[in-house]
Amino acid sequence: MTHSSSPLASAHGMPIPETAIAAIDGGLRYRGYAIEDLVEKSNFAEVAFLVVRGDLPSHEQLADFQAILTEASILEPDLIAWIERIPLNAAAIDVLRTATSLIALAECHDEDSGPGAAWDTVQRLLAQLPVLVAARYRLVRGKKLVQPRDDLSFAANLLWLLTGREPSASAERACDALLILTAEHEFAPSTYAARVAASTRADFHSAVIAGLCAIKGIWHGGPGRQIIDILDAVARPEAAQSIVRAVLEQYERIPGFWHRVYRTSDPRAELLAPFCRKVAEETGREKMEQVASAVESAVWDAQQLLPSLDWPAARLLHYLDLDAELFVPIFVISRLVSWAAHYIEQQQSPQPIRPRGIYTGPPNRQFETLDERG
Repeated sequence: MTHSSSPLASAHGMPIPETAIAAIDGGLRYRGYAIEDLVEKSNFAEVAFLVVRGDLPSHEQLADFQAILTEASILEPDLIAWIERIPLNAAAIDVLRTATSLIALAECHDEDSGPGAAWDTVQRLLAQLPVLVAARYRLVRGKKLVQPRDDLSFAANLLWLLTGREPSASAERACDALLILTAEHEFAPSTYAARVAASTRADFHSAVIAGLCAIKGIWHGGPGRQIIDILDAVARPEAAQSIVRAVLEQYERIPGFWHRVYRTSDPRAELLAPFCRKVAEETGREKMEQVASAVESAVWDAQQLLPSLDWPAARLLHYLDLDAELFVPIFVISRLVSWAAHYIEQQQSPQPIRPRGIYTGPPNRQFETLDERG
């Protein structure tokens, strides 16, 4: 079921949507599992299977899933050639969106909109998009491409593809945590866009492209670059109070603080922060962590706001020597599983999502001919 029969409704009279995928109130949970347990005890491959399929995988199911990820990770030469021809100033999210369209064309799918087709497609995209993102990232920097490795976890392989270096255990665990924490978050704008496409019985590639278009907006994809810029501008912990006050005199908020859903703290930020600190220590970035802590205190003093997930996520990517432009593409890679789960769930609805609007334009008007209008 995708719409509630509850008497609760929005101000416009629309039913409140229901979902069995994730819950936010009372603590973030995926399919009933506390996010804290998933981050501590699981990995992204298991969580991806859980979110899309509904249950944690068995040994056999996980092995099959990982085998498909390995088999499907080879990109067509024509797609790599296309990436090489893209202007260097093209946004990474635009490259990802168009590449997804090209992958859909290359597969010549029959536009099957069933759950099985969505699961097949999301497995292939989970295999291919990390390779594609890494290829674009490395080509822009004049670096040679590296091939995916079947001896690494999903998170470790992603870092290997991007950097050409096998990550440390701390870096791998931190990346795994980030992917898990960004995998699903109920009816986020991009997820809702994917559900609207799904409700029309469009194929899953089309729903992914709808999600990508929504995630490009600055209010959804995350202010990765701005967060690093503000930390660089502060530079010293003792400068945090004065700079934060000066920024808030011109802008409503500091990048990386406040979330539309959470009125107190973002549990995802709290869970990722220790991983971020560990990688900072390992890579000699303790000073930026000290600055970040001072900024957090200054923002709290000024506005009583706590960090969102974006705040530690942008720092973590920085400590892993990844440019902030990768925040959104990596977010997309993990959020693919959410779009797939919601796409499949939406198939249970017998009708498209079609909200009504409240008209606020001019009242009834009498038509005037062109001559009368002068």
